[in-house]
Amino acid sequence: MASFIMAMTINPNAKKEHPDLSHQINDSLELFTRNKVKVVNLYATLGRYDYLAIFDAPDQSVAFKVAADINLRGILETETWPVVPYEDFSQIIK
Repeated sequence: MASFIMAMTINPNAKKEHPDLSHQINDSLELFTRNKVKVVNLYATLGRYDYLAIFDAPDQSVAFKVAADINLRGILETETWPVVPYEDFSQIIK
């Protein structure tokens, strides 16, 4: 499994169009489960991003599919980064 971080912001248009925005957000986040992606942690944040998900996916293409599916709903906009544990990175750059 590969690890990823996904930063998400609420689309400004979605705030205007959906009176029950929390339901729409939960439906969008459900795409992790539907794609058999393991969410390690999900946080709400104060600042540039509204939510931050740390998740494991079988590979990069599955992570990209989840991000694309979430973006297509128009509720959340995502930015996704592959991550490597620091210990593994230290071995790579030795």
